[in-house]
Amino acid sequence: MKTKLFFRMLALGLLVIACNKGHDDFSILESPKALEPNEETVEMGFVSINPIIKDVIEITTGKALTLEEALDEMVVQIKETNFGMVLVNSNYRDLPTEIPLAPGSYELLISNYSFSPSRFDISVYGAMRYFSVTVGTNTLLDLELALLDAAVTINFSNELVTSYPDIAARVEYIQEGFGIGPNLNWTAADNGLTGYLDTYDGDFYLDMFYATTGTLNLEVTATNPSGSPVTVIKTYYGVVANQHYNINIEQTDATTASLSVTLGDEEIINDTITFPFN
Repeated sequence: MKTKLFFRMLALGLLVIACNKGHDDFSILESPKALEPNEETVEMGFVSINPIIKDVIEITTGKALTLEEALDEMVVQIKETNFGMVLVNSNYRDLPTEIPLAPGSYELLISNYSFSPSRFDISVYGAMRYFSVTVGTNTLLDLELALLDAAVTINFSNELVTSYPDIAARVEYIQEGFGIGPNLNWTAADNGLTGYLDTYDGDFYLDMFYATTGTLNLEVTATNPSGSPVTVIKTYYGVVANQHYNINIEQTDATTASLSVTLGDEEIINDTITFPFN
């Protein structure tokens, strides 16, 4: 009897020990209490953008985009310097008045960049800027938007169009070191239009725009009374962005036409080209 009682007590003790051990195992598997996050607050600075058009080009015929029209299509890209992360890539109109940025150094690119290298009545402007942001201050960026194109206006006189209705002009910009470039064609129906030929390289993917230098080739053609084609070619050197070539082609007498060229407001080129019609 004592032996049976002993074994019963032993079994009961082992059962109690086993239960306690199982309880301890489950307590180990319980998820630990979540720790309170230890977040470090970064004090921000701000940047504001104030774009203006640089050296507005006076165009007597045709039209260029006004500042407000250009801003409707402007894209602003802000990224960390030295090929860092792009932090802002947005239409200018969608940006807040003050753009929050962490303290540091940045580069900004703004443009109404067009994938078309030559356009009528649509001018492309742009600017690049490096700047820094400090804690708690607003950095105001005054951005001069320079014309990234060479502007060309072709004006045929009424007398010339009447006498030679098939009169036409072709203008091509050739960057130094290249054989072909953007071009536009004018006919009598395009009289007075202003065309824009891009004279820059780069885009938002390259994170830069930079100016080029080249030549502007003008080719004027018409058909003489005997039905033979006549062509006159003129080349202008040292062409860069933000220039305006206002080209007037007039019939001066029965056998010649003159070509008067005005370059911008500061530099004036008086040039005459004889255009034989007979």
